[in-house]
Amino acid sequence: MAQHFEDISIDDILSVAKREHEAHSRFVQVLCINGEAGIDLVYSYQKTADQDYAVHNYRVHGVKPETHIPSVTKFYLVAFPFENEAHDLFGVQVDDIAIDFKGGFYKVAMDKPMTVISPAQKAAREKAAKLAAAKAAKAAKAAQEAASKAKAAAGEGIQAAPAIDWEAERAKVEAKCANLDADKAAKVMAAFEAKMKKAQAEAAKAADVKPAVDWEAERAKVEAKCANLPEDKAAKVMAAFEAKVRAVQGDASAKGGE
Repeated sequence: MAQHFEDISIDDILSVAKREHEAHSRFVQVLCINGEAGIDLVYSYQKTADQDYAVHNYRVHGVKPETHIPSVTKFYLVAFPFENEAHDLFGVQVDDIAIDFKGGFYKVAMDKPMTVISPAQKAAREKAAKLAAAKAAKAAKAAQEAASKAKAAAGEGIQAAPAIDWEAERAKVEAKCANLDADKAAKVMAAFEAKMKKAQAEAAKAADVKPAVDWEAERAKVEAKCANLPEDKAAKVMAAFEAKVRAVQGDASAKGGE
């Protein structure tokens, strides 16, 4: 029996249920998983015999306690036990369940018992959060230093819009992607990189200046390259690089004084 997985949003839950119902698919289950970003829901439907009874699983990631999701019982009444269970054991807010036990489907000793995590899990999550915060702070500091260098290179007195801290933004996206599967994480990161490049290009065009070059970093690259060259050739390469630096910086200074 083939299994297929697809990520969907909360807004897609009803349209998927309707499509599967119209295709005469059988409702299998709603599976809840307690993840770091919230509750992951997996809606499973089994296709008909002409499709080899394949099971299609639709995943909704990171449902928060305050988030409301629609019931699929308008299409599949048999889903009501799963949706009541999602509410009673995981705290998922499901609206308009056809047969709603309103928190009384299970008699439990505590609220949302399936969201309880072990001390080890809690410590691991806190450590991950601290590492992400430290990485973001480091990225923010690096971005601030880079912005200061860019301002100095472009000349004083130029009024510009506040620069976006792209390293900090990347850290946030990477933290979000840690809770996604590999395919979706790759798509999210690709979209972020495309957005960043577009914004940087537009900012450079609006300012009508070229992005500042980190000459120290460039020098380090050239020196590393020269380490594998004969001494005389390395000297020529370094001399050419230094000449290029002087020419570019001289040109920038001339434009700044205009």
